[in-house]
Amino acid sequence: MSKTPDFDAKIKSILDGLTPGERTCEMTGEKWMMDAEEISWYKKFNVPPSPFSPRVRMWHMTNFFAVYQWWWNKHPQTGEPVLSYVHPASKINVLPDKEWFAEDFANQEFHFNDDRSFFEIFRELQLQVPLNATRNFVDPENSIATVSLGDRNGYFVSASQSEDSFYLLDTQFGTRTMDANAGINVTDSYHINHSLRLHGCQFIYESRDCMSSSFLFDCRNCEFCFGAANKRNRKYVWFNEQLNKEEWERRRAEVDLGSYAQMTATFDRFTKLIREEAIWPQNFNEGSEGCLGDYLIKCSDLQHCLYGIDSHGGYFCYGLYNGNDNAFSCAIPGEHNYQSGPVGNTANSRFSCTLVRCDGLEYSMNCYDCTDCFGCVGLRKKRWHIFNKSYNEADYWQKMDELKCAMLDRGEYGRPFPMAFGLNYFPESGSVVYFGATTDDWGVTGAQKFEAQADGAFGTLSLDDPRMREVDQLPDHIRDLDDDWIGKPIADRAINRPFALTKAEVNYLKKFNLAAPRRHFTARMLDLFYSMSSGPFIEQTCSSCAKQVVMATNRAYPERKVYCNGCYLTYLETHG
Repeated sequence: MSKTPDFDAKIKSILDGLTPGERTCEMTGEKWMMDAEEISWYKKFNVPPSPFSPRVRMWHMTNFFAVYQWWWNKHPQTGEPVLSYVHPASKINVLPDKEWFAEDFANQEFHFNDDRSFFEIFRELQLQVPLNATRNFVDPENSIATVSLGDRNGYFVSASQSEDSFYLLDTQFGTRTMDANAGINVTDSYHINHSLRLHGCQFIYESRDCMSSSFLFDCRNCEFCFGAANKRNRKYVWFNEQLNKEEWERRRAEVDLGSYAQMTATFDRFTKLIREEAIWPQNFNEGSEGCLGDYLIKCSDLQHCLYGIDSHGGYFCYGLYNGNDNAFSCAIPGEHNYQSGPVGNTANSRFSCTLVRCDGLEYSMNCYDCTDCFGCVGLRKKRWHIFNKSYNEADYWQKMDELKCAMLDRGEYGRPFPMAFGLNYFPESGSVVYFGATTDDWGVTGAQKFEAQADGAFGTLSLDDPRMREVDQLPDHIRDLDDDWIGKPIADRAINRPFALTKAEVNYLKKFNLAAPRRHFTARMLDLFYSMSSGPFIEQTCSSCAKQVVMATNRAYPERKVYCNGCYLTYLETHG
């Protein structure tokens, strides 16, 4: 028996009359073909068709991701600085995690009013209820961390589980590692991108099971290699040239990565290798069937999806781990979620973000362990709430039916949260980082516009600080970097943001003989991510057999040598 009979009757009438055909995105004006598969997902979730293109719907969903942002926000009561991924200019309040979990925000309730827009009421609630500033799932130890999964002695690490490491994003079991994105089981390594099981490596992309190597792309089980692409089970490779041990060691002794000039020249040669010589497979999927996507491991029936493990049945999703039957969502893990993300261990959500262990929530944000709530913010262990107000079960479903009907009649139900409700700086938001939005799209999206340094987001540092030093004043070699540089503000003029070097990271760089970086750590992390596959998907031609393939885009390497998966495997048999 339906709990919302009037709404179900209204939505049935809409869906029964829905036919495939070309549609125009309300936001960007781009055309897309609403096909039978897309319509089937609307019917599965009992929602109206979206006025936005699939690409723009992913912008909405990833707009609320933490990504790799670090800002100084303020405590709403004391005004004390609080480090957070939430930008202060977003006007969203934050509390330190322990304070947030000690509060009960169910008393900050609003009443449903037919005469007011749902989104107007929700925005007032969103601005009133603070977010937990760092959203750590496991309390980090002696670390600066957000979305921590367990960090010890970590410095600016996010969504990671690490020890004695610096500047990590989504890196699990990282130990004594610096500048890593999407790594697993990485030790004593530097500048790592989407790679796993590495030890003693530097500048490694899309590789695994490698040791004592540098500048690798798509390599497996390699040791003592320097500059290699598409190699398997190799030793003593030098920029794809096979050498003997003595010659390799002689050449390696001539390259000093402690020198910034030598490191930069070698990295430029490496990127040229990736761009001009390396073979890119149409995707890096493994053990997946019936999928259109990339980085999918042991998955099935995922369409237009990125980054999934053991997930089945998905449509335009990102980050699916044990996820099933999700659409336009990031579910890690979760099932039957629509236009929601990020959500973890959550089911049956609609048009929501940052939910943890929830079931049956709609248009809600930052809730934990809740069931059957609508339009709520910051609740924990609650059921049958609307705008944070408690109802009994019968009254809740009656109000739900009325509210969803009113929203549907006004054309609100079926729309995601407006981009203006976002938490962070749009040029570094998930919309840009994960799904290809650009600063040119900023105004079109309706996302809030402000400068990175607005409202004191840089803290006490300022580019006008008389102590400010320029990156080109850094000594070329790490051995010449003395303690006078420790803690001094350095300007990254490329993004107009100051940074500083700590004693611990300088010691790390000296230990592994690596030149001091000359870019802000957020820019370095974004560079890593832009070298990975991301949305949207495009058609390209196999450089070997000329077959058309659909693959994810790559912003760092838009011009690259692509092989369909069959030709790629044949190539590896001969050249790997």
